[in-house]
Order: sequence, then structure tokens, then C-alpha cells
Amino acid sequence: MSHAIDVSQVMARDNVELSEGAGRGLSSFLIGVGAVGIGATIVAAFSGGPAMAAMAAHAYHTGVMAVIGFSVAAMGFVMILQQTNAGWSATIRRQFENIMSLMWVGGLLFVVDLVFQYLMTGRHVYIWDWMNAAHTAGDQLYEHKKGYLNVPFFAVRCIAYFIIWFILSRMLWDASVSQDSDGDKWRTAWARTVSAPGLLLFAFTSAFASFDWMMTLDYHWFSTMFGVYFFAGSMVSMLSLGALVLITLRAFGRLHGAFTDEHLHDLAKLIFAFTVFWAYISFSQYFLIWYANIPEETAWMLKRKVGPWEWLSWLLPIGHFIVPFLLLLPRPMRRSRKAVALVSLWLIAMHLFDLYWAIRPEAQVEGDPTVLGPNVMDIVAVLGPVLVFVGVLVRKVGSGPLIPLKDPRLPEGLSHKNYV
Repeated sequence: MSHAIDVSQVMARDNVELSEGAGRGLSSFLIGVGAVGIGATIVAAFSGGPAMAAMAAHAYHTGVMAVIGFSVAAMGFVMILQQTNAGWSATIRRQFENIMSLMWVGGLLFVVDLVFQYLMTGRHVYIWDWMNAAHTAGDQLYEHKKGYLNVPFFAVRCIAYFIIWFILSRMLWDASVSQDSDGDKWRTAWARTVSAPGLLLFAFTSAFASFDWMMTLDYHWFSTMFGVYFFAGSMVSMLSLGALVLITLRAFGRLHGAFTDEHLHDLAKLIFAFTVFWAYISFSQYFLIWYANIPEETAWMLKRKVGPWEWLSWLLPIGHFIVPFLLLLPRPMRRSRKAVALVSLWLIAMHLFDLYWAIRPEAQVEGDPTVLGPNVMDIVAVLGPVLVFVGVLVRKVGSGPLIPLKDPRLPEGLSHKNYV
């Protein structure tokens, strides 16, 4: 930031806050469209055959996992920033705290997911096949796993994950917004203290949640890298969402001097880094499965390399890695708000495709040979939860200050200069 910039102007109310009621129309529209999408998904599930019900349930589950990934990854990112005492991020951290604070949205959508599953059991349609006693009867592999894969323990783990996430996100949020009022510097120290054990809890709970909610859709399959795979993809999409929020606020005349090309550049570098990390983890997972050639592992990959899923298996390495890698590699692109915004939108779409590729092929019904390939209802079911989340986020962004007003690291954030 240039020394010519007046800090008092940067911190002016009309620069660090939105006008009252800003974004409410857009918020209501997005929540409404998302709710209609969820409603249409439920109607399609119960008015169609078992194959349609399985398709709708798995597609909706994809959207829910994307929403949960946004908030959980944002919580992890906020704790990383606090634990590393990243002063450069002081002026942009609030938007990631906003994403983190909406953990309850993912929780409510997940409850709908579980109710969805319960209601469909009467039609012998299951999101998690291990919950189907007729499917697991005589399955020796399930017998070895049923101490972990049983409904009561599954429910306990789900509750535990969300309790831990709610507590951590609430403590971090309260410390940040309370500091806006009282300016107590020790709240920053408190957030850093919470983040140390919080990061360990985040790592374990996010990994096991991905095991429980995604990997066990095919309970025969296993991958020790799956937790990191989910983490990497969620970080890419969350950072992209945060970048879009910040770029949009800047386009509407806010955050002058608080969100500069220097901050944009660092944020774009993080998006670039996690895109490469996602590619590394995804390829490593595939390579080890291919090399070991164990039937329980290869069956999962083979299912996604044939039929209607084959094109997605080609799209992901190209769209989720090669395209954004090439676009973000030049330094000028990482400092261009338009370029970063377009790449961020693209990466969120690719992340949804990635989750869809991991979840949707498991939508098969016991004894029913019908397999529904990608269709319009998939788009509706996946985007329903995502649009609801984005709609609530729009309202959240407009409900308070756009930056932490009295963070002791704010001067460092305002004077941030990127030399790389």
C-alpha cells in the first residue's frame, strides 16, 4: 500500500461496511431458488422409480458435501491464519470468518439428507448401502467393518463432528467480532490459543467425516488418502468463494486500501497452491490404486472410467488442474481481479464436478439394473443446497463490518506488500 493512502479513509464506515439492507434482495432470490431446487429434488425422488430416487438422493448429497466443505475448510483456514499470526490477512480474514460462521447451514441441510435417507428406506433406496441389512447379509468384508459401520455409532460420530465444528467456529467468531467493539488485543491471543488444538481436531474430524459420508458410499472401497483429497478440494473451492466475495465487494466500491492487488495476489497464490495440491493428491490416490491392483480398490475407479462417467474422469484433470494451473501461473493473472474471479468461478464448478464424480456413480439400487446417467435433475439437486448457502452468505456479509475493525495486526495488513 502506498504511504499516500489515508488510513482514516480506509477505515471509513462507507468503506468497511455495506449500507443497511444491502444484498437482501439477491439473498432472498438465491435462497428461494435453492429451496425450490431442493423441493424439486424431493418431489422427483418420491414420484419416480427407485433409480430416480437414488439419483436424486446422491445428487443432493453432493450439494450438501460441497456446502459443509465450504464452512469446514474456512474454519481450518481461519485457524491457520491465526496460528501462523498472518498479519497480511487481517483485512481479508472477516470474509472467511463469515463463510465459517455458516456451519449451521450445512448442519441443517445434512439433517435433511439424513431424513431423506430414512424416508427412502421403505422404498429400499439407500445412500449408504451398508445401512441395508439385505445388501450386507453374508458379506464377510462388512462383517469385519460393522463395528465401525453401524447406524448408532454413525449417528454419534455425525453429532460429534458438528458439535466440535460449531464450538470451534463459534469461539473464533466471537473472539473476532467482540474485538470489533472492545479492541481487546488478548482476544487475538485467545483465537491463536484455540487454533492450536483446533487444527488437530479439524484435521481428524474433516478426514473421518469424509470417510463416513463419502468413502463408505461403497463400503468395500478404501483409501487412506481420501481425507486429504476431500480437504484439498474443499480448500480450493472455499478460497475461490472467499476471493469472489472480496472481489465483488471491491467492485461495489468497498475495501479500498483494505483489499488491494497485494492481497489478491497472495490469495490467488493460495488458490494456485491448493489446486496443485489437489492434483498431487488425486493423482497419487489413482496411481497407488492402479499400481496395487487390488480388486476392492480398482472396482471404485473402474466404475468411473466407463459409461456415462468416463467423460468426467477426463474433465477433472484438465478442468480442475491443467486449465487453472496455466491461467494462474503468470504473475499478471494473479493480480487481475477479473482473471481471478473467472478462475474462482471455474474452480467452484470443477469442485462440484469432483464431488459429483465421487458420489453420484454410487446411485444404484439393489436388484434394479437401471442406472441413470447425468441429467438435468442432477444440476437441480446439486445446486439447490449450494444456492441456499450462497444466499445466506450474501446476507451474512452485509450484516456487519467487512474487516476486523480493531485487530492489532491491522496496520500490517493495510501496509502489506507482495514481493514475489
